[in-house]
Amino acid sequence: MTDVAEFIRIRQTIEALAKQIASTTEGKGVAESSKKFDEASKLLETLTAMASNDVQDIVIKRLTRQLAGLGTKLNTLARKKRVAKKQPTI
Repeated sequence: MTDVAEFIRIRQTIEALAKQIASTTEGKGVAESSKKFDEASKLLETLTAMASNDVQDIVIKRLTRQLAGLGTKLNTLARKKRVAKKQPTI
């Protein structure tokens, strides 16, 4: 039974991190979001190793899709460069 409780705890942690990543990417906090994304990805790997039934597999697939979408969003934000205003010539 502790395996199920641990699975639920890790799932809740990943979901909380995903919410934090989504909110910090809106504020353009790419560095902070990247750290949280890495943490969530490691936890997802742990969760994947713990899966022992169909319901848990479905949860892992859903979390994988959610993190993949957030990863794409982070990569897009990281690639964007700030445009510097040209100084007028005198």
